[in-house]
Amino acid sequence: GALERLADDCTDWSVDYLKYKVLLGEPVRIKCALFYGYIRANYTHSQSVGLSLMWYKSTGHGDFEEPISFDGIRMSKEEDAIWFRPTELHDVGHYSCVLRNSTYCMKVSMALTVAENDTDLCYNSKMRYFEKAELSKSKEITCPDIEDYIQPGKESDIVWYKECKPKQWRQSIVMRRDTLSIREVREDDIGNYTCELQFGSFLVRRTTELSVTAPLTDKPPKILFPSENKLSTVELQIGSQVNLTCRAFFGFAGDVSPLIYWMKGEKFIEDLDVERFRESEIKPIREHLGEQEVSITLTIDSVEEGDLGNYSCYVENGNGRRQANIQLIKRAELMYTVELAGGLGAILLLLICLVTLYKCYRIELMLFYRNHFGSEDIDGDNKDYDAYLSYTKVDPDQWSQETREEERFALEILPDVLEKHYGYKLFIPDRDLIPTGTYIEDVARCVDQSKRLIIVMTPNYVVRRGWSIFELETRLRNMLVTGEIKVILIECAELHGIMNYQEVEALKHTIKTLTVIKWRGPKSNKLSSAFWKQLQYEMPFKHMEPIISHEQVLDVSEQGPFSELQTVSAISMAAATSTAMATAHPDLRSNFHNSTLNYHTQMRQQKHYYRSYEYDIPAGGTLPSLSTLGNQHTYCNIPMTLINGQRPHGHTKSSREQSIEEAQANNAMLPLLPRETSISSVIW
Repeated sequence: GALERLADDCTDWSVDYLKYKVLLGEPVRIKCALFYGYIRANYTHSQSVGLSLMWYKSTGHGDFEEPISFDGIRMSKEEDAIWFRPTELHDVGHYSCVLRNSTYCMKVSMALTVAENDTDLCYNSKMRYFEKAELSKSKEITCPDIEDYIQPGKESDIVWYKECKPKQWRQSIVMRRDTLSIREVREDDIGNYTCELQFGSFLVRRTTELSVTAPLTDKPPKILFPSENKLSTVELQIGSQVNLTCRAFFGFAGDVSPLIYWMKGEKFIEDLDVERFRESEIKPIREHLGEQEVSITLTIDSVEEGDLGNYSCYVENGNGRRQANIQLIKRAELMYTVELAGGLGAILLLLICLVTLYKCYRIELMLFYRNHFGSEDIDGDNKDYDAYLSYTKVDPDQWSQETREEERFALEILPDVLEKHYGYKLFIPDRDLIPTGTYIEDVARCVDQSKRLIIVMTPNYVVRRGWSIFELETRLRNMLVTGEIKVILIECAELHGIMNYQEVEALKHTIKTLTVIKWRGPKSNKLSSAFWKQLQYEMPFKHMEPIISHEQVLDVSEQGPFSELQTVSAISMAAATSTAMATAHPDLRSNFHNSTLNYHTQMRQQKHYYRSYEYDIPAGGTLPSLSTLGNQHTYCNIPMTLINGQRPHGHTKSSREQSIEEAQANNAMLPLLPRETSISSVIW
């Protein structure tokens, strides 16, 4: 404060910077600031040299001061401080402590404010402390200014509230003494945090308002319009008015205001004709967690020839500057004849029809051309996989009702269709990853050996920040930024409003070669849907026959995996097993010949279970009743094409292969291979 000399030669340090603010009914200790920054002596030392400490109160600085009489109960003087137990509204004012003797005098004042809680709240909004935290980072909130209420060597019992209500804190929020520690800040952590401390028969409360912002940006702003990458052209007539609007996105950069402005060549707008050139104020369009989208408009009245040319919009922050350009040109005046107008109209109509046809059937046309006239991609021939599949694995018993369809699509439908129908070779980490080093190194190696990277954006993938590994590993991040690998991002749900969605948008801006495909629920599961066509178009092209035909792919929106195949497989196994029994026990053949004929009749009636193939039990075999065989174990040789629900078409076998196959088919007692046993056990 300003240093003054009073009439009685007392040094006045005015009002101390520390302001005491307390809620009605709470205790407070006002310490004489002289001993805490103005003189080197403490209270005990000053007493020993004959200095006395006196207290005065005034309603405001410079007003009349009167000595304070202490009752020793509610208001008492204790060494270098005044204690209020508790405070009342009439205690508001300035309290001056004067340290003096006959030759020495020094004075300083402390301000005290007493206020009531806001209606239905446990705090006064004008007495809050303020803290800021960045999204996804850690933050500690301390209970401030409670030193006077904690006894030395005794553990303080502090209770925390949010919005004045007790709260069941999540595991990532830990309470340690007078500190509330948040390990990973979320958007819903915004609010008022109140700590409560018991002091004798009184309660002491401190409230801190926590605001959350996006992470501090390390990139320059991004111009949304006009485009940064190409020169935009505006045609106009001389004498008309033109409005040029620039829109830009600013990441959170602290308390710095967005900087956006127009220039014509090397001149600022202020240096041009002020009468006809007007630059608007910066207008905020939207704001979220400190990130802003703003716009600024340049208006030119009565455009002249000299006004034509390039105009640049600049945006800046501490990380750099970007610009986008607009060129103003004079609109050409053409004299159209009827013939020229008609010809141009016909051409325009034809172009519209062609463009409409292309817009509506672009994917179908490109796939048709590629399937009939295209050549296989030679780019990436040295890679082992067609695509690396990145998704968040969630056990089926943990699927929520809202995200069940999305999780089923990501974990079951998508890999099955790509591999079994289209014949692509996918790398699925949970299935194919063989550890050779650290997990991140293994993932980087496998992504490097893939032609595409498919990211399945389910709600769980977004919440768990499944893409984090692509940001942490330098090699993976460089592949995305430089466009070394093409990325297919499949959005399985409406992601707006889900936690971390802003980071998804930032991820899209980071990836150089990116295609976003929307999965629109069960209707997209049909192989004839636009979803599969677009996905096939974005995948590497190669001539191949699908592993299973179109008709054999299950309609996954209506039935589970192998649901139709179980009936035919069960019948086939029963039939083959019975044949094996008959072959192994010739003495049983005559006893069960009649039941065999009946069984073959039933088998012919069950042909509707067979998908697109026929498999007949040899007519010469007889089928004994399984119940008569007791506990015997018999291994039978069942064609794997029948177990898998398919049979190769159009495949010509050599005579050697055919003879081996027939020998195996006729020898029902030939044991199954271990691999076949494992496959059949999974299916059954």
